[in-house]
Amino acid sequence: MTTASAVSERGDIEDLSPNSAEIDCPSTSARVEESNKYIPKDSIETEDGINETGQLDHEVGGDTIEEPKSKMEFNSFEEVMTYYKQYAKNIGFGVMTRRTEKGDDGTVRYATLGCARGGKARNRTLNVARPRPTGKTECKSHINILKVDGKYHLTTVNNTHNHGLSPKKSRFFRCNREVSDSVKRVLDTNDLAGIRMNKSFGSLVVGVGGFENLPFLEKDCRNYIDKARHLRLGAGGAGALREYFERMQYKNPGFFASMDLDDDGRLKNVFWADPRSRAAYDSFGDVVTFDTTYLTNRYGMPFAPFVGVNHHGQSTLLGAGLISTEDTATFVWLFKTWLQCMDGIAPRAIITDQDRAMKNAIAIVFPQSRHRFCLWHILKKVPEKLSSYSAYKSGMKNALMKCVYDTQNVAEFESAWEQLISTYKLEENAWLKSLYTEREHWVPAFLKDTFWAGMSTTQRSESMNAFFDGYVHAKTNLKEFVDQFDNALKKKIENENNADFHSFSVTIPCISRSPIEKKFQELYTNAKFREVQRELQCLIDLAPELLKRDGGVKTYLVEDEVHVEDFTKLVTYSVDFSDVDTAANCSCGLFQMRGILCRHILVVFKCNGIKALPKQYILDRWRKDIKRRYTLINSSYDQGAQRADANRYSTLLNICYKMITHAAGSKKHTEDATQKLYSMIELYSDNQEPPSRTCTGSNVVPSIPDVSTCAGSDKVLSPLIVRGKGRPPSLRRASTMEKEIRKVRAKAKNATVKGKRKQRDGGDTPLPDTCRNLFGPSDKDTCDVGLSQLVEESSILEKCRTQRQGSMIGSQEMVCFPLDGSQPVDGSQPVDGTDS
Repeated sequence: MTTASAVSERGDIEDLSPNSAEIDCPSTSARVEESNKYIPKDSIETEDGINETGQLDHEVGGDTIEEPKSKMEFNSFEEVMTYYKQYAKNIGFGVMTRRTEKGDDGTVRYATLGCARGGKARNRTLNVARPRPTGKTECKSHINILKVDGKYHLTTVNNTHNHGLSPKKSRFFRCNREVSDSVKRVLDTNDLAGIRMNKSFGSLVVGVGGFENLPFLEKDCRNYIDKARHLRLGAGGAGALREYFERMQYKNPGFFASMDLDDDGRLKNVFWADPRSRAAYDSFGDVVTFDTTYLTNRYGMPFAPFVGVNHHGQSTLLGAGLISTEDTATFVWLFKTWLQCMDGIAPRAIITDQDRAMKNAIAIVFPQSRHRFCLWHILKKVPEKLSSYSAYKSGMKNALMKCVYDTQNVAEFESAWEQLISTYKLEENAWLKSLYTEREHWVPAFLKDTFWAGMSTTQRSESMNAFFDGYVHAKTNLKEFVDQFDNALKKKIENENNADFHSFSVTIPCISRSPIEKKFQELYTNAKFREVQRELQCLIDLAPELLKRDGGVKTYLVEDEVHVEDFTKLVTYSVDFSDVDTAANCSCGLFQMRGILCRHILVVFKCNGIKALPKQYILDRWRKDIKRRYTLINSSYDQGAQRADANRYSTLLNICYKMITHAAGSKKHTEDATQKLYSMIELYSDNQEPPSRTCTGSNVVPSIPDVSTCAGSDKVLSPLIVRGKGRPPSLRRASTMEKEIRKVRAKAKNATVKGKRKQRDGGDTPLPDTCRNLFGPSDKDTCDVGLSQLVEESSILEKCRTQRQGSMIGSQEMVCFPLDGSQPVDGSQPVDGTDS
């Protein structure tokens, strides 16, 4: 006969040992009132008070549940547990399996089921100032079950509880919470679709008509999804990630992946790009943004995507990496790997933040590319760096913004910057000094020769956050991270396909009779044509003035209203126009930075009678009539072979939806469908086949030849936890009381270990200690370590309280106020002139 303590035959019964802490029950508390220990034996405490329980039967959903009594008989152990669980739910307490003993045939021979609040509470947390809550009250309520002649009998029954009972809250106990198979299917489907758990759970609550009608909590759903992901994705370390890359390369040779390992075979950095992203680089690789401030994973590895802009103004992925450190060597490896993936073609311009390591690596790998800093990242630091100055809100901030946005050429910027520094005495500000040194990398007046990815840096940051939000979650393993990244990429491609459809099937009407607008309508995508129309709408307010003529070049001054938040200001721009080749250049630099003709050039075209749009102002990257190669390439996703039962489930679900749609329109049809469905459920339940154990295929790697892009064939170890940039994380600062109590507990633990000696047979015998009994004489002259520890902790608490009060008194000057209303006097001197 074998013995197995706390073995549960069913997952819905508490599987806890008598001494384990129950912290999952919402009705638990940190302590139990003394009055609960003296509840009469034949009464239970409900939400309304203490009620006598003279009757033995209780109604639950129309079924009579008899109170447990000695010598009750059941046919199986499962029947006993189902009965006791239902009784406990009706009364208002949770059930746990305290002990089970199995016979030689593997069936339960003896078992003890008891209240979930039984057993002693143990505080295992190190934070003594904030102990964990516990529901243990040493409740003695239990039943003993013994198997005799194939039947299970209740031998001992104790129905008395020493705590309050609440039938209305029984659904919160772990033993009463169970996620059904149908709900699991819904959760699986929603998880694969990237729907957040709070949304999925909210839909379930609405479907059943309230939280109280669900037999589980949101936490149970989250626990199930965590386990399902682990089973679906398999191991999530570096080994599984390499298998995933090999599988993708087997499906599509255009898939590129590279892993950087250290000398011990541990993963340091990784880069990958699907074939569609590699092909899209040919069309949209002129300007690339690179940032490492997005999401991360369980190992703390920063996520580093290469992002471009497609013909709709949407962000598009051109490769992604996970890196271990943000130093120059790591960025050099990542940039070289990305350059190799893109056939050695470097971008014309690359935009990053002000990271020094990135700047050094770009100078090494992309010496011919124009490196620009993200203006949004820089201006976001302005309050942090300058708000300490008294003149920050009274004029300094506005002066800085004028330097950045209102200067139209280098000379104007230099003059405005010098005036800013001298007016507000900022000569010693190190941050402004560094910005001025690198002004060619971020000031718009210097950047009008650089096309900036077709949209502002603020829009880029917001769109990328929206792209990953809801799909890629932090604190995931490596394989799960890449899998969720694939889901986000699918959504991104679907958005682009949808925008393509609208550009070809929907036409935005022109707002004028201008042939130039008609040309843009014909060639550009709807999103970019909208931007052109916004410029055309402002032509009516513009009146260019001819300033000078130099041969075939005319210079115009165009006064325009610029709206900034709630303010409007007048700004004068200069436009140079050539009669020879109809070329125009505006000081606003919109075309150079955004790829869209500004209103100032358009109004000059109108003044000079230009009816046909010059070809140099039609950019191929915004056109909808060009068939791009990357749209013909399918991205490789790790879908794997779906389980047969999952496919059958989806098929039947679609059929049921059609049936429900027709049946719900009539009461007669609804009743008929309900009757037939219950009959089918009964039929199929009696002939239930064992569940499918078919592997999903996500962890099955086919025979694949060696791939050069994945480093080596040896085992790849998972990366170490990466500590991010900035100030290292520090431990919580403990109070003096907490430090002293930790010392006492460590001392007591050492005393317990020293007070034992090993017997020859391997047992432990406590050594007697001659400590003085603090509470009078005792029969045993042995020191109670736990009691002495408590006394010492109490003295420490009193000592800390006294010290705290003394420090408070010593830190404040005592002042006494006489009753006669005279001036207060120092408390250190006697008020009445006598000695105190």
